[in-house]
Amino acid sequence: MDAAGIILAGGKSSRFKGNKAFAKISSQRLIERVIHVLKAVFPKIIIVTNTPEEYQMFNAETVIDIIPGRGPLGGMHAGLIASPFELNLVTACDMPFINKELVKYLVAQAGADNDAVVPVIGGYPEPLAAVYRRSCIKYIEKVLLADQFQVKSFYKYINVKYIPEEELLGFGGEKAFFNINTRDDLKNALKMEKEIK
Repeated sequence: MDAAGIILAGGKSSRFKGNKAFAKISSQRLIERVIHVLKAVFPKIIIVTNTPEEYQMFNAETVIDIIPGRGPLGGMHAGLIASPFELNLVTACDMPFINKELVKYLVAQAGADNDAVVPVIGGYPEPLAAVYRRSCIKYIEKVLLADQFQVKSFYKYINVKYIPEEELLGFGGEKAFFNINTRDDLKNALKMEKEIK
């Protein structure tokens, strides 16, 4: 697939109290699970992190924020600039149940007139498991320089294709977008993993 997978792994993980990218489910680190899925789809994987030395083992390009201290949106900006591809799947490092069929479907929904393809889960856009064109870079810079850090803050300047939840049910639905912010979330993910098996 002529696209890149961009993994955001630069968060402080303050609620998790540790680097959640390295938390384990079934003896596999969270970030390893995400890398494994994306490597099955994309020719290039980019990890955006402020501690690149911790991620050298994963055989992926690592980049740091160009405009630091701006949260996930700053990470998205750095990842898109580093990517050689027009289309990019941006995801957080803490989504243990994302799958390659879902990833392929989202990228396939990107028409020529779409700047972004964003799933809607539980009535809300899921901006950190979405597809973005490099054409978004200038608009991301615009909001970052205006001190607007919410990931969706640049959506008003671009053409977003929203994917309704009912279209995503065959790819795991809400579960595919489950992310881990706290130790309790990790416990829930471990239970969900056992239910799958």
